[in-house]
Amino acid sequence: MQPSDYNQLLVNQINGTIGDMADVPIQFQRLLQQINASYDKFDENQKLIKKQVELRTAQLITSTSNAYSFLDSLNMGFIMCDVNSEVVLANMSVRNMLYSKTSSNEDSRLPQSVEQTWTLDAIDELLQPELQLKKLVPQCLESSKPIEIKEVDCGKHVLHLFIAPMINEVSEGNKQQIGAVILIEDITEQKVLERSKDEFLSIASHELRTPLTAIRGNASLIKKYYGDKLPDGDVVEMIDDIHESSIRLIEIVNDFLDVSAIEQGKIIMNAETFSLVEVIGEVIRDLQGLCDLKGITLENQSNVEAALSIKADKQRVEQVIYNLVGNAIKFTDNGGISITTKADEKFVYTLVTDTGKGISIENQRLLFRKFQQAGNSLLTRDSTKGTGLGLYISKLIVELSGGKISLESSELGKGSSFIFGLPRFFVK
Repeated sequence: MQPSDYNQLLVNQINGTIGDMADVPIQFQRLLQQINASYDKFDENQKLIKKQVELRTAQLITSTSNAYSFLDSLNMGFIMCDVNSEVVLANMSVRNMLYSKTSSNEDSRLPQSVEQTWTLDAIDELLQPELQLKKLVPQCLESSKPIEIKEVDCGKHVLHLFIAPMINEVSEGNKQQIGAVILIEDITEQKVLERSKDEFLSIASHELRTPLTAIRGNASLIKKYYGDKLPDGDVVEMIDDIHESSIRLIEIVNDFLDVSAIEQGKIIMNAETFSLVEVIGEVIRDLQGLCDLKGITLENQSNVEAALSIKADKQRVEQVIYNLVGNAIKFTDNGGISITTKADEKFVYTLVTDTGKGISIENQRLLFRKFQQAGNSLLTRDSTKGTGLGLYISKLIVELSGGKISLESSELGKGSSFIFGLPRFFVK
């Protein structure tokens, strides 16, 4: 029954009780008129509110439909969980990714229709055994920090996962956790391209090494046995250029091979216990001649006892120190370079400090990336100062050894300081 019906019913009951309205006092008649007007206004307001609710409902349905359409159109998988780690939404992309693996698996616990509810258990069934979203999502909710898993095998696909908490600001300064979002990206093609590129570099580098070694060897023999028999000084100079260029090309090829082997996981780290101070001494003895030619100093300021040892691949650690000191020599024209060591309870640190050109703040964030030189210019590369792989290789080696490497400090015109730390080895 509508409010207007109640109004008319009330008026009829009053009329039936008191008789003709002409016999009713004027004040009471006015009261009844006010009641009647109030009911009419209430009826109009209710109709207006009903129309507004219907309009807002239609807008909400349209907005929700658009949101679902947007999520389904994403090439990236999207899963939303509530605060209890229950899946409340999964878009079509993630369904297609996971169904592609279960198309021949009739016993899969994945839902077979959009209406059925998904669970983290069902998704975990398809991913790597050691990867458990059922544990990672609560961990993300508890810490309120995102979690990234760079590579996850899913049948013939390789996936990249990112889990992030969803936080709603209910009032100023007060936040409420409402769940978590899981983003899944199919990086299969990207990994195939990277692997093809790495394999090409590896094969090309191996094929280049043999003729380059022959060129270097023959140029060296010509200089040794026929240098004094060549009357033309220009010919001698050309042979020197051939010899030096072949050496530099071999170094570049070796860098490519190192990067390829490390990135493909083919490098073998032969861990042994040794004194870091002794390795630093060996590097200084080998590179002292280059510093003397440039008129700069190279000092060993290590203050850690020789008995303090680390456990890592000695040859690779030596390579890291060579790279850091070599970079310092290349970019230092005045002053000198110092190598110092220090230690805490967990790591032994090595600092390589120079008085060279320094690195601008804009370029510091690009360090340790592939083919990025440690110089100040990004657009004008100095081809005489290497490929820019030295810092990248050093980073890979240090991280494989369980350590960390970074730029400690740098200032244009005053120099730079690089530091890397490796886990301590305690002699019992």
